[in-house]
Amino acid sequence: MEEEKKKNARKKSSARAGEEKENPAAEAPEDNEPAHEPAPQDGGKSEEPAEKNDDDLKINKDDESTRKIIFALCYIFGILFFLPLILYKDAEARRHANEGLVLLLFAVVGNLIFGCLSVIGGVVGTVFAVLSAVYSVLLLLLGIIGIVFVATDRQDDLPLLGRIKIIK
Repeated sequence: MEEEKKKNARKKSSARAGEEKENPAAEAPEDNEPAHEPAPQDGGKSEEPAEKNDDDLKINKDDESTRKIIFALCYIFGILFFLPLILYKDAEARRHANEGLVLLLFAVVGNLIFGCLSVIGGVVGTVFAVLSAVYSVLLLLLGIIGIVFVATDRQDDLPLLGRIKIIK
């Protein structure tokens, strides 16, 4: 029985040796090929930190995308102006939050005034209703401009309303 086990072990080892010869990747390096990999040319740094840097760049890009989305929410939904103030404590976050708050206040106050004046009725009421619609479209355009500024990383203030500073 022990002889059969030894024969089976020999067959398995010879079969493995045959597979290694058929597999060119398993062959030993030839004389003209170096037996080890050359040292990295980046001052002794291995490839692992480079992979970590790639992962860090992905994380930073994701974080930057998240920042842009949160800043854009200030302009889309004015009531969310406080999100950058809670999540980020830098000057850019305060600027976008301020512009979102200013847009919100102008939208609420302006539409209240135009809405009350349009109730008058007649020609005057119609004029104020049209002015209310134009005013709302202008505020929408300012919000779109703010979103474009966020998406393109422009540091400019909003036209007309950007000079008003409520959050400092």
